[in-house]
Amino acid sequence: MRRGALIVVALFAVTAAPAVAQVLPSEPQVYDLLPLQDPRDDPWYSAPDNLAELANGQIVRTRDVQSYALGIPIPVAARQILYRSSDSRGNPLVTATTVLTPGIPWVGSPRPLVSFQEAIDSLAPVCNPSYTLRAGTFKEIAIIQYFLEQGMAVTIPDFDGQHNFWLTPAEGHMVLDGIRAAKSDPTLGLADSGVGLYGYSGGGSASTWAAELHATYAPELPILGVAAGGVPSEKRAIVEVGARRELNLTSWGVWTVLLALSREFPDVVNLSELVTDEGLDILRDLENRCVYTIGATGTLKQIVNYLKDPAALQDPRLLALLEETTPGRDDIPPRMPLLMWHSTTDEILPYETTAGPLIDRYCRTGADLRFLPIPLSEHFIAAVTGIPAAMGWLSLQLRGGPTLPRTC
Repeated sequence: MRRGALIVVALFAVTAAPAVAQVLPSEPQVYDLLPLQDPRDDPWYSAPDNLAELANGQIVRTRDVQSYALGIPIPVAARQILYRSSDSRGNPLVTATTVLTPGIPWVGSPRPLVSFQEAIDSLAPVCNPSYTLRAGTFKEIAIIQYFLEQGMAVTIPDFDGQHNFWLTPAEGHMVLDGIRAAKSDPTLGLADSGVGLYGYSGGGSASTWAAELHATYAPELPILGVAAGGVPSEKRAIVEVGARRELNLTSWGVWTVLLALSREFPDVVNLSELVTDEGLDILRDLENRCVYTIGATGTLKQIVNYLKDPAALQDPRLLALLEETTPGRDDIPPRMPLLMWHSTTDEILPYETTAGPLIDRYCRTGADLRFLPIPLSEHFIAAVTGIPAAMGWLSLQLRGGPTLPRTC
């Protein structure tokens, strides 16, 4: 059996198993069946001794790899770049991006570059695209195919980094620095390429952060358009909804958000002070999982039942951090053309408490925005429903076409 097919069968089997953390295998356990090193053991991912001396976006090292889709080799050139970036507070780090370049020629202008942000939504390094593209389990491969078939190059960053930060401004840094790295690699010929950004859900968060931070962090990049859907923008609302006592589909997100924040902001989010010993056992289990089994285990465990203090999630420092890591707070909206879409009946990220407030802020501060509401749908259906419009619009921007009328 092909290795990608093996992973898919195994993941289906474990997802169908009883959703109990202690008996549900994690994705890394399944990936152990592959002849690929875990990124934590692969020296290629190691940071250089002089990391602090490098510029953001500067290349550390590169390698050419083979990418797969369900065990079938993808017939494009695949180059991985390890580069310097920074976390939300400016501390240096290294992360990777994978640049796919089709053999299809591009005529009349430099080949466009699409920075594609997958909905990683995971806590283990083997969940990041630089690994899953080689393992054959990159779950959004059908979407990037659209850009590759047009002859565009696609860069797919590990925008949560090696420690899998999640839903913070650091994502924007890593996206923008990944574009810098791809454009500066002389073997790729992308130095003069116009750039577009695409992402949904967790990928929409990273794309939105990159769009907001572009003007101050990487203004030299020629970003021509950003398509971002299903953005989990309001962290405080996500935590409040997911922390309810009744069973709900947002419960797993609270565990993941808090664990990810504890990695990047340990001075604010101290999990040993926040949750009980049983809660810490759950967190230790979740920190080595990808989105598939995080959802399968975390959804059935309301974090409110594992808090040492029922009011712990109302701690002023935590609430301030949730506000700080919510896009749109600095009244500096994206200045490039932006297309956003969201289900009006999203069961995971309700429009009224997530996308709605972000759209209102962008409109109030003069963003170049067009918004596409997706009715009669839910989070995952809206991801698919919005694809034709988002892809078509972004392709149009990369070809120098009109931006279409603004929403506000």
